[in-house]
Amino acid sequence: MTKMKRTMVIVLSATATIASFSQVAEASSYRQAKTQLNLRTGASTENKVVTVIPTSEYVTEVSRLGTWSKVRYGTKTGYASTKFLLTDQQIGGLRIGKTLVVNPNLPLRSTYAPGESPIARAAFEKMKLAAKQEKITLVAFSTYRSYAYQKALFDKYVARDGFEKASTYSAQPGKSEHQTGLGFDIGGADSSKYAKFSFSSTKEAKWLATNSYRYGFHLRYPLGKESWTGYTYESWHFRYVGATLAAQLKVSGLTMEEYYKLEPGKPMTP
Repeated sequence: MTKMKRTMVIVLSATATIASFSQVAEASSYRQAKTQLNLRTGASTENKVVTVIPTSEYVTEVSRLGTWSKVRYGTKTGYASTKFLLTDQQIGGLRIGKTLVVNPNLPLRSTYAPGESPIARAAFEKMKLAAKQEKITLVAFSTYRSYAYQKALFDKYVARDGFEKASTYSAQPGKSEHQTGLGFDIGGADSSKYAKFSFSSTKEAKWLATNSYRYGFHLRYPLGKESWTGYTYESWHFRYVGATLAAQLKVSGLTMEEYYKLEPGKPMTP
């Protein structure tokens, strides 16, 4: 090998290594707003607020200055208090880009408690208004659930139906999308059909199946995909993922597990 060729190989190898480290650094620099958070022009509460970062929104941490983090949020860069920025380890689940995936294999931390996502709520209200114009009534009857609430709910179902059966229709604590604040159980005008299989035949369910992706909602547990999601079909359970990803999932017909090439969801034994 000539000296020039050896030099090129070394340069290319070094470039690949730097790129690899850059990708890792970029991947690990994502942080999630623990609460509604002010993005400021400097590392002090005395500095002007650039914008407000909604709860559960992801930002990119660029650097730190004392107890403050310099972050990018959309097209804006500024400073936010580091103690209100959660790491992946503090959240749990699996973050892919800016999407948080939760399933029976990917549990959240018991301490993760973001509350209902204001972004998801705003999207739902927009969808609700659009449906109303077509004489369709939509009701979000269950959204955010804490770890403790989900534990009490799951334990109740286990006492009634046993662990194995309960695990097919209810998430174990830490494994519920409702804990992310992005899971929305949506019903229609007839509350007797909330969280019931019979909801699937209603005009509201059909409208949602056709239109929800336009507003960023994905039918998380579709019919025929039980072996992938780990749960029975739920025509009422939607996950807010944003309009772009929702459209991609709608067109592909894939679950999040399939789309991201993850292992199928399988409830753990007690």
